[in-house]
Amino acid sequence: MKRTKHKQKDYTIDPDKFFNREERNKLLRYCRDQSELDLLHGRRIWVVRYMLIDLAFYSGLRVAEMAALKISDIRLKDEMPCLVVRHGKGDRKRFVYLDNGVVQHLNTFIKLKQTTLKEPFEGDVALFTGKKENHSKPLTLMKAFKSVIREIGLRDELSIHSCRHTYATFLLHDTKNMKYVQRQLGHKNISMTVLYSGILPEENSKLANQIKRDFE
Repeated sequence: MKRTKHKQKDYTIDPDKFFNREERNKLLRYCRDQSELDLLHGRRIWVVRYMLIDLAFYSGLRVAEMAALKISDIRLKDEMPCLVVRHGKGDRKRFVYLDNGVVQHLNTFIKLKQTTLKEPFEGDVALFTGKKENHSKPLTLMKAFKSVIREIGLRDELSIHSCRHTYATFLLHDTKNMKYVQRQLGHKNISMTVLYSGILPEENSKLANQIKRDFE
């Protein structure tokens, strides 16, 4: 009996789908500036977009995980601030620990939901609110992100999932702690996390030039 050969899935992560530091910072600065303008005029769109994109870059959450977040899932007063992903990939629960910058931003955003945005701001209500105060849908968040990318002229292949790739790459580079990055991302197998042990995009040329040339 002839066995059918199964094509092995290619898990290589396309480097074109990462943000480099300059692109990431350009995007965050633009969102911050537009958010400040919207606050002056009582608008909400960029306030929400800035929170969404900052959280995506500094938590590594999948878009569906961000869409599902409730205020009660965000534990900012704990000694180790974190958020709870209740139904990650494979329906697995995990805790994602947060840096001081995103903790401060979340605190500010939740206060703005109460004051400026006039939205529910505690308990089991959505962090990102859609129609009729329900959770925003993942597709809505994806489209909002893509419109920002196009507005400021960044590469079209970048998506909201690129923020997760970027977070993982920078976190692993900075911490050198594979197990921690695995837990933060919610990978079942560390073989997935290993894919992010590559070089930061902006360091590729620098490292290429470290090769020793013996021939002159």
